[in-house]
Amino acid sequence: MVSVGAPAVEPFTRLSEDVWLSRVASEDTPLNIGLVIGPDRAVLVDPGPTDAEDAVYANLLERVRELTDAELVVVSTHGHADHIGANAYLRAHGAAAVWAHCDAGVGTATDLVEEEPVTLELGQGLSVVLEHLGRGHTEGDLVVGVQREDRQGRGILFCGDLVREGTDPRFRDSYPKEWVRTLGRIWSMSGTYAKFVPGHGRPVDAEFVASMRRRMQQGHNVSSQAIRDSVNDATKAIPILPYGPDESRELITRLRGDDS
Repeated sequence: MVSVGAPAVEPFTRLSEDVWLSRVASEDTPLNIGLVIGPDRAVLVDPGPTDAEDAVYANLLERVRELTDAELVVVSTHGHADHIGANAYLRAHGAAAVWAHCDAGVGTATDLVEEEPVTLELGQGLSVVLEHLGRGHTEGDLVVGVQREDRQGRGILFCGDLVREGTDPRFRDSYPKEWVRTLGRIWSMSGTYAKFVPGHGRPVDAEFVASMRRRMQQGHNVSSQAIRDSVNDATKAIPILPYGPDESRELITRLRGDDS
């Protein structure tokens, strides 16, 4: 039983024939948890939340097992704590593997994606593709694409926090200039994927991704110009940036860094 005040895992709702979505309280907005069910294997995407009681993780696993008893594989889109909270528990309770990007710093990972995409076959033409499109929200972001051989162009792409709906993106350890390019690569996959699931917020379409990219390009341009014009106090640009004050400060701080 989940104790009073602990985050509750919502029941999974169906996004497509093979894909389900749940949510759990995490930081400022609920975290999306994806589940892809095939006849041979199932893939669980981003099983948070952070530092919850084992009862919360047991509740998540119970929700999964209500839908499938297939071998379970876990995928972490990146290394932030709210996306990997249940990894160790799930591994200890039968998950066959935990996948993450080699630069994500996910200590619970058993298998790593490097330069080349990794395809997980789930059976009967259903596959999940793990791919690093470039740095963005973090150094080691993955997108998780769900495809069926008989449903070309109608797949679903889990984007982690590369895409965020309803609240502003977080820049605290991001690579803003590269993030703009990575969003462009996500948008370019709209011929394969009809729906894009953000790490937080409602599923979106390709136009939302394009809009997020344009807004981030604007934020990058304004912040970069402010840094050039006012080296000692670039925060004067905050009122004209397309984000809230906290996110704008994070963006300016990251753009000052050598790696951005």
